[in-house]
Amino acid sequence: MTIRPVCFAALLLPFSLQAQTSPEEYFGHPMGADRQLVDYHQIRAYFDHLDEASGRVSVTTIGQTTLGEEMIMAIVTSEDNMANLDRYQEISRRLSDPRGLSDEEARQLSQEGKVIVLMTHGLHASEIGMSQGVLESAYKLAVGDTPFNAEEVLDEVILLLIPVANPDGQLMITNWYREHLGTKYEGGPMPWLYHHYAGHDNNRDGIANNLIETRAVSRVLWHDWFPQIYDDPHQMGKNNARMFVPQFLDPADPNIHPLIFSGIDLIGANMAYDLQKEGFQGVVHDAMFASAWWKGTLTSNAMVHNTTGLFTELASVNIATPVYINPNEIPEVYTKQTLRFTDPWPGGWWRLRDIVDYLLNSTMSLVEIAAQHKEDWLYNYYQMGRDAVEVHRPGDPVAFVIPAEQRDYPSMLRTLEMLDFGGAEIHRATDAFVADGMNFPEGSFVIQTAQPFRPYVLNILGERRYPGGVPRVLQDNASHALPMQMGVAFTQIDEPFEASLELLSDIPSPGSMAPASTPYVVLDSAENAAYAVAFALLQQNADVYRSTGPIEGDGFQSPTGSFIFANSPQVQDALPALLEEWHASAHGLEDMNGIESVAIRLPRVGLYQSWRSNMDEGWTRFVFDDFGIPFTTLHNEDVRVDLNGSYDVIVFANEDPLVIKTGLPAPGTTGYANGLGAYPPEYDGGIGDEGIQALESFVAGGGILVALDNAGPLFAQEFDLPVTNSLDGLSESEFFVPTSLLRLEVDNSTPVGYGMPDEAAAMFFRSVAYSTRLPSSGDWDRQVVASYPDENLLLRGWMLGEEQLTRRAAVVDAGYLDGRVILIGFRTQHRGQTHGTYKFLFNALLYPER
Repeated sequence: MTIRPVCFAALLLPFSLQAQTSPEEYFGHPMGADRQLVDYHQIRAYFDHLDEASGRVSVTTIGQTTLGEEMIMAIVTSEDNMANLDRYQEISRRLSDPRGLSDEEARQLSQEGKVIVLMTHGLHASEIGMSQGVLESAYKLAVGDTPFNAEEVLDEVILLLIPVANPDGQLMITNWYREHLGTKYEGGPMPWLYHHYAGHDNNRDGIANNLIETRAVSRVLWHDWFPQIYDDPHQMGKNNARMFVPQFLDPADPNIHPLIFSGIDLIGANMAYDLQKEGFQGVVHDAMFASAWWKGTLTSNAMVHNTTGLFTELASVNIATPVYINPNEIPEVYTKQTLRFTDPWPGGWWRLRDIVDYLLNSTMSLVEIAAQHKEDWLYNYYQMGRDAVEVHRPGDPVAFVIPAEQRDYPSMLRTLEMLDFGGAEIHRATDAFVADGMNFPEGSFVIQTAQPFRPYVLNILGERRYPGGVPRVLQDNASHALPMQMGVAFTQIDEPFEASLELLSDIPSPGSMAPASTPYVVLDSAENAAYAVAFALLQQNADVYRSTGPIEGDGFQSPTGSFIFANSPQVQDALPALLEEWHASAHGLEDMNGIESVAIRLPRVGLYQSWRSNMDEGWTRFVFDDFGIPFTTLHNEDVRVDLNGSYDVIVFANEDPLVIKTGLPAPGTTGYANGLGAYPPEYDGGIGDEGIQALESFVAGGGILVALDNAGPLFAQEFDLPVTNSLDGLSESEFFVPTSLLRLEVDNSTPVGYGMPDEAAAMFFRSVAYSTRLPSSGDWDRQVVASYPDENLLLRGWMLGEEQLTRRAAVVDAGYLDGRVILIGFRTQHRGQTHGTYKFLFNALLYPER
């Protein structure tokens, strides 16, 4: 079923528009044809063709991908608008900040301006229909083959189309599909991540903007274009509804302006209406996983930037291979008519072309409703920013203060950079001040809540209480507290205060001075940046030591585990640039007499990568690359050998233990392709008993095995460690923690705890906790590095069954003969957002020689 265009539209088109080549003519098949895919390079070529052929389409580059592809964005609007884009960008930017703008001026700008709508496609590369359908949407808008008068509508709308938000992954998926076309693996899963680092998690990066693709889209959102509407269409499972459109599920985030939710509902209802009148069945709203609470994605993060952010979900096929859904395979809830599901789909064949048609219709609906309410969208955008600045709600904080004095100053700078890039206004105090009865020194950083993006500030810094009941609908973080995750001290201020503040145009990056004349240099183990510098110098064969106690030098104190370098000419050459890059603190030391220390060397690190596209492994690679830590990727066959001569440390990221060992999860486990034969034989299986034995020999021979989160219980059981997972077998009614921050007590006198504060925040995400016991064999020993305290465990988020965690171990350092097994039972490096607990992993890599 296709969209029915206005019959007379083509008669009114200029010849140049009629002469454009349709995607079907250009590629030789309809978009969404069975078993036919257009890859990213072809998509770019077609958009370049539209740019050349149409005055309504202009293609620009917005960034580069992780693997070096150019990311493009197409601007689709009327030719008159195209000639004045700078003016309309400036109007949108001006309306985003109401200060100095009267209501009358805002009304005038709303009349003059154009509503800016951003759509991203194909963020999740396996949801391939989005990148196929956008070609047809762009073409039909360009030539006016639309269910409305395209000239009139595009005169009110500037549509920004990012045809593929994950070009690297789109190329991977299309290549994999084409390679296995006609085999039993056609349309099956790919054994590696479809984003180099993040895989499916690339839409969980909206808070930190770690990925360069995320940063490219974020620059469009709240740096360059300030769109009033943002839509990110996706695909979902195969046998439920055919399409989800908003409304979203309760609860409503109280920080978000009600106009956002009303705007989302308006767009969603219009989409549902337009789909229904054209006979598209199986459209549902207010259902499934679509929570309005979590703010980790770009679309949900748009809501806290006063942009009406939404997403849709379409039922999937096997990439481009059609699927037949028997009516009795449809869940009963999607067979009955309800007010949120007015026209059930009866089952039958479902094709990629169906996905293209539903996407095409909903896109046209979005563009038309944007044009119909153009002035409202623009004025409401101003109004939400005005309310954020002027209207203080009872109970809301007035500011957050980040003191300049920090244990880890470079991580504080990185936190400020994340906040700044996210659109928060940051001030610095030019004098000492008092707020809420507390003294804050000159140089403190102040983030006031009275600013246009107040909802963003409150969501990323404040505490959000989930309103009643067990939050089953939460798909991810129950709450964000970015400084807490980053290991940065901050304070919420509840009462108005007076202070002399200067607005920062960029984040200050003070350089660190490298001691030139002292025989030794000390780097503070409390700073993550010190580890990056240490790894860089170790790669240059510098002599490096770690202190086994605190260091008191001339004018400085450094904690246990700090790095000591012989200040050789080689170090003197390299250190200034490294300190400039990382902002690490460096101290001169005259001699090492009386300082207890142990030499360290550059570890040979192996990182296990299963063939099940493990996102936590990808994020571990991201952290290693981010901090310049060299490593080798190990697959199943690489583990089943003698490892001691090749590696010092082997790391297993969080993963299902059965997947690591056998390649198959437990029956009924979601998130994996179950069953033998889902992958070609070279990608099947796990490390097996042979790999387990090789790893045990590796540890016995002096190697260090590091197991993160759920990978740990595998080795605890297989190696008979004096450690068990105390949460094993508990039901959700007994224990339930949706991604939340929990309080840790840390023994920072131990090598794995070096540089950590006495207390830290652990990101708990379906994680494990350990009970230790006296070893039954003298071959083993164990040391608890970090544990959950007796009370007040929850820092941010939601928790049921706190008593199941009290006094349990979160980090265990288990010694076995000459080696060690280090178990970190939570997301110590979660999505590159938890710098506050990176040191547990870094210390495991740089464990002092014995």
